[in-house]
Amino acid sequence: MRFRVDITAIVLICLQLSISAQNSTSAKRLITEKDLFDFVWVTDPQISPDGSRVVFTRVVVDDKRTGYETSVWTTSTTGGDSPIRLTNGKHDSSPRWSPDGRTVAFVRAGEKDDEGKPRPPQIALLSLSGGEARTITNLPKGAANPKWSPDGKRLIFLSSTTSQDIEKQERKKSSAKPSSNKGEPAADEHESDVHLITRAIYRDNDEGYLDPKHHDHLWLLDVPDPSADLAKPMQLTTGDFDEGEPVWSPDGSRIYFLTQRIDEPYYESPTTDIYSISPTGGNPQKLTTVPMGIYDLALTADGHRFAFHGSVTKPVRSYSQPDLWSWTYRPLRRLAI
Repeated sequence: MRFRVDITAIVLICLQLSISAQNSTSAKRLITEKDLFDFVWVTDPQISPDGSRVVFTRVVVDDKRTGYETSVWTTSTTGGDSPIRLTNGKHDSSPRWSPDGRTVAFVRAGEKDDEGKPRPPQIALLSLSGGEARTITNLPKGAANPKWSPDGKRLIFLSSTTSQDIEKQERKKSSAKPSSNKGEPAADEHESDVHLITRAIYRDNDEGYLDPKHHDHLWLLDVPDPSADLAKPMQLTTGDFDEGEPVWSPDGSRIYFLTQRIDEPYYESPTTDIYSISPTGGNPQKLTTVPMGIYDLALTADGHRFAFHGSVTKPVRSYSQPDLWSWTYRPLRRLAI
């Protein structure tokens, strides 16, 4: 009798060990560093003007596992359909709807020139009625952050291209023509890779070595018809300071942007200036100075209130949580006499 009980106990123990082994095999494992290669990120969602769809940037690790690939996708805001890929480039990002919802402007990078060198990112347009995307800028230092005008006829964007860069590009095109300057040696266009450090902060985690000769400025471009030649963009702002985050006024008469007109701002508490400029050009007008570093500038539909993210700077802290802020702007009006 005792022998039978012992046999039964052994069988039960073996059965329990077998079940435990199966459970441990099917249990979730811990995350490892190689799981990064399978991650998929979604960023920069943009709602269509009618609210029915959203475009976004999808980010994955490339096949060689040495970098990231980005592409523009779209899906319904109701979640009733599967996402659809819109662009075929390996480095497409920053999609922006046209006001009528028929076209998406985005930034395309990663393409190579005839010599196999990577070209700077440029702005492209994609018609949602069909066809391939069309690149509409060709600036030597690239273009970024496109924003449609309210009437959908123009795009404001950022570029660090200078007049010297454009002249150099034109000379290169001229020298490439078979009938131009035969027998004459080409001008030396070599750019030195030596960096002369004259500032306390000279590198950035995202940009590498900072270039004091090139600053992000506002450029304006008339959106070309699909069959028309590319229009020449117009530079709106100049100078030795960066501008960013352009925002159109609701009526399209002004363009607002952020800047910091301080030569070496890292020696002072963060501040940000809000400026405006006419799309036809002219001198920018300063609206106010915000006593903090701000970003994500937005404007209400009536054009009188700005919203932005920012962190308080006083008292000085090792870390401050960003908050949502607003500021009411009422332009001065001349009183009748």
